[in-house]
Amino acid sequence: MLVCALILALTGCAGGGSDTEETPAPEPADGVVVITISDFAYEVPETVEPGAEITVHNEDDVGHTVTSDEEGVFDVTVGPGEEATFTVPSEAGDYPFHCTPHPSMTATLVVG
Repeated sequence: MLVCALILALTGCAGGGSDTEETPAPEPADGVVVITISDFAYEVPETVEPGAEITVHNEDDVGHTVTSDEEGVFDVTVGPGEEATFTVPSEAGDYPFHCTPHPSMTATLVVG
């Protein structure tokens, strides 16, 4: 009887773990999209909806920017440990961007 209970318990645990691994991560609450800056690198979502609002969270001890390579599309400054927001373009496409004070920091925002 104890062996049966143990087998059922382990089977239940294995099934739960499998479902968790295959389930995609939930979307951020209230449709909030986040770009995180950490260790002089951007962590960018795979895609964002046209016109979405993005929160940029800077985990570094220095200021950074999220500046589109095409002038005037978006440009936001984020102080050390601070957050800032901006609205992405309303047209779908790939929008490369960089950090003005740290030009080796680059990424691409995919709007689609």
